[in-house]
Amino acid sequence: MSDVKLKFEAHQQFQEDAINSAVGLFTGQPCDVSQLTTTFHERQRDSGQLNLQLETGAVGNNLVLDDGAILQNLRSIQDESGLEVSDRLVDGLQFDVEMETGTGKTYVYLRTILELSKQYHFTKFIILVPSVAIREGVATSIRLMTSHFRTELGYDPFDVTIYAGKNAEAVQPFATSTNTQIMIMTIDSIRGNKNRNLIIGQARNQLGGFKPIDYLNATAPIVIMDEPQNMESALSQSALADLNPTAVFRYSATHRKHRNLIYQLDPIRSHELKLVKQIVVAGAEERGADAKPYIRLVEVQGSPFKAKLELVIRNRKGELGRRVVSVTPGGGRTSDLAAVTNNEAYEGWYLQSVSIDPAQVELQPYGYLDLGETIGDNAETINRELIRETIREHLRRRYQLKSQGIKVLSLFFVDKVVSFLGQGHSNADADGPFVQWFDQLYRDERDKSPKWREAFVEDPVDLRRAYFSEIRKGVYGDTSGATAKDDDSYELIMQDKERLLSMDEPIQFIFSHSALREGWDNPNVFQICVLREMGPDTERRQTIGRGLRLPVNADGDRINDSGVAQLTVIANESYRQFAENLQSEYKAAGVDIGFLRRTDFARLPWRKENGELGKLGSTRSVEIWDHLLSHGFIDDKGQVTANFTPQNLGFTLALPDPYSVLEDATIRIIENAKLDKIVKKKRDRQALTLNKQVLASPEFEEFWRRISRRTTYRVSVDRDDIIQQSIERIGHEPPIRPIQIEVTRAGIRLVRGGTRTDVKGTRAADIEGGFDLPDIISELQEATSLTRRTIVDILVGSRRLGEFIHNPNDFISMVKRCIKSTLSRTIINGIQYEQIAGSVYELRELQQDGLKENDRFIDTLYKVKNQQKTDFDYIPYDSDVERQFAELLDSREDIRLFMKLPPKFLIPTPVGDYNPDWAILKQEDGQQKIYMIRETKSTPIDELLRPTEVAKINCGKKHFAAIGIDDYAKSSPEEWGI
Repeated sequence: MSDVKLKFEAHQQFQEDAINSAVGLFTGQPCDVSQLTTTFHERQRDSGQLNLQLETGAVGNNLVLDDGAILQNLRSIQDESGLEVSDRLVDGLQFDVEMETGTGKTYVYLRTILELSKQYHFTKFIILVPSVAIREGVATSIRLMTSHFRTELGYDPFDVTIYAGKNAEAVQPFATSTNTQIMIMTIDSIRGNKNRNLIIGQARNQLGGFKPIDYLNATAPIVIMDEPQNMESALSQSALADLNPTAVFRYSATHRKHRNLIYQLDPIRSHELKLVKQIVVAGAEERGADAKPYIRLVEVQGSPFKAKLELVIRNRKGELGRRVVSVTPGGGRTSDLAAVTNNEAYEGWYLQSVSIDPAQVELQPYGYLDLGETIGDNAETINRELIRETIREHLRRRYQLKSQGIKVLSLFFVDKVVSFLGQGHSNADADGPFVQWFDQLYRDERDKSPKWREAFVEDPVDLRRAYFSEIRKGVYGDTSGATAKDDDSYELIMQDKERLLSMDEPIQFIFSHSALREGWDNPNVFQICVLREMGPDTERRQTIGRGLRLPVNADGDRINDSGVAQLTVIANESYRQFAENLQSEYKAAGVDIGFLRRTDFARLPWRKENGELGKLGSTRSVEIWDHLLSHGFIDDKGQVTANFTPQNLGFTLALPDPYSVLEDATIRIIENAKLDKIVKKKRDRQALTLNKQVLASPEFEEFWRRISRRTTYRVSVDRDDIIQQSIERIGHEPPIRPIQIEVTRAGIRLVRGGTRTDVKGTRAADIEGGFDLPDIISELQEATSLTRRTIVDILVGSRRLGEFIHNPNDFISMVKRCIKSTLSRTIINGIQYEQIAGSVYELRELQQDGLKENDRFIDTLYKVKNQQKTDFDYIPYDSDVERQFAELLDSREDIRLFMKLPPKFLIPTPVGDYNPDWAILKQEDGQQKIYMIRETKSTPIDELLRPTEVAKINCGKKHFAAIGIDDYAKSSPEEWGI
């Protein structure tokens, strides 16, 4: 059986931005500070003090930048990233990285580790996690990514250690090695209290009488915290301090406490960039006048009168479960079932009276309920329908995607283990109600469709698998997901991650009781069914988090086609309830979906005073936000008001100069800040139908032949131009500050309970010389591929080599940035395309792909009126500009054919493959045929587009000119140009 080998993309801009934000904090840190620390290290030593680094032989990280330099770097990163700029460091060198679940958080921090090692020679890193589940997930990720890091990205070797009390001696090779070392630890392995004497705090003979924590402390590790919101207690923070970290990076989608934010990728941005699956909700709920919450009368009592009712209670953790409680009649909170249960499902339900003979109670608005009687107990019917809907959706998706080599998985979260196992002990002999319903409903739904019955002949028993925690040998039970008993089930499901993706593995339906916490997910989970009450706090967000990651095919390639990348949640609540509760969960986590933050416009492109294209920045973003507030488009909380009506003719935000050019982009950001951009109704899904007659027509065949010809490109550049432009760009850069080092005199005292560090004093000093200079020529040659002679001419011509001596790292970074920017412009200007044999996308492949069933959503589709003009009955659009353009082409009589070019229509360029927007056949005077390519943008101004967008458009124009299509242009509402 062959497992699917996951592939990793090395150059995703959003991930590189996150990595650079962390690495950039240390700008100015010398590459090798070993000589510096020998010269300036001034730790006091006497008989009462001990230098742990020398005594243990530890090789540690040495940060020589002071906090002021780090703060300045932080402010620069925040401003460039469009974040609110900090005026001070919060809790020292602790930095927040916010990344939505499923966007590659683990990949980002592992590459950040390797970049910090490569650029600054930091070698000791600890990944701190809150649970065994996440620890296993991180270990699996490193195993999967190691080859990618070594062979594709060329990073140096690194060692990985999983710390546990049973291998505490592993801290010694970690501390003393000169290679890059990564240690993965759970917070519980270092978080002790008066009742827990952890091994990490015990002196050990094998460690020369030192404690394991002493070795870690001596290395001053850089700590990566994965899901830090689960490690915010005072004990956790104390344990973190005991590690003596050089710096702490905190990676999460939901930070509970905010410190120094350096990168933010929230849910809106993640969906906008198509980095995660589209969420679809298929809800099941009781409707009509007879719909009632669950109530069972258990007992009635007199003196005083009260009733024992079994109700669905919400506990302090927000979890819902049935429990018997005493309720008294007579009005007030004690008779209000919503107040008693803390469950809004009982809103408007009261206990009016209690009767002993006959034994009954009166409920408002229901009436009388007799002893032992139950109302609202339709859980069995609802759960059967939820399972049926999941199976139906699974079979539909499986049939759609089988030709693309994409394995489809479905995940069930059950209320109790016994609901699956029943009297059984394994998958083979399980006989619980969920198993019985699943097996029968699978056969029923499969046999309803002849195509499904023919394609899927497996026994449903072979398709399902349960992951439960073993309480004792052979006995499985309900656990919280955070106990030691959960470890085995998590290890099993982690180890099976790649195997579950293989078409050779029959398992397609996964049942779990407590896998609803961070640490487990699978990219090919397309359906999640919740067979229990959903709590209010984080359960919906955690539920969708198990399947948000983009799916992969049999080759391990990620698929971001929105027609494929969809996650359907089947839950016991309506779409409206799910969406509202999900929005509340996001808001509680500090993510205001449906609200505009004051910095939401900060990423818009903006021309700086020096002529460089950068980002608008937080200060200007606030000015736009204030304008929207003062003109009534948003309220003081940032919620969009009824005055925002961009669909109306003549609507304008009336942005003042110089921001008026950003109006279309601003409107787009406001429109995207809505929950319905993330969560869709299942009934709003629409399959596209291929117009076979159009694709088979001679006119379309000629149209496709003309526009799909292949080219190759070559680049010719002028050496003198590169030198001159690079020198000019370097000349416009601000002066490089000399390195400043903070010298700290400190001592370490031996006291009862461990060691304590006393700071004796600090001073700051500029460093000029006193260290070996790096090989600037080789570094720049490796980064730019220019010859040594060209680099020397640039450096000498810049007349700034004196700054290199005072601060070599910053100087090299600045020169590297200037040369790369010059090269990117020069390469695009000097590129030449030449037609070659073949097609970028064969017509037969276009026809085959068009027959595949891919789902879209009606709010992103334009329904074509003149079906003979284009390839599908609906045209997907990503913006209102594209919708307007499709409507224009559809209505114009002189447009014979038009189509939104498919994602596989790719043109190679030096800055990445380019997928043009539209191909058009126009006929003038009933005779002349004009073949046109159009790129739709909200603005015709190049300065407001990303540099890569402009570069791809320029390359596209040269490509199409090379194949005889001269009519290539940008189209925008200001000038469609058709």
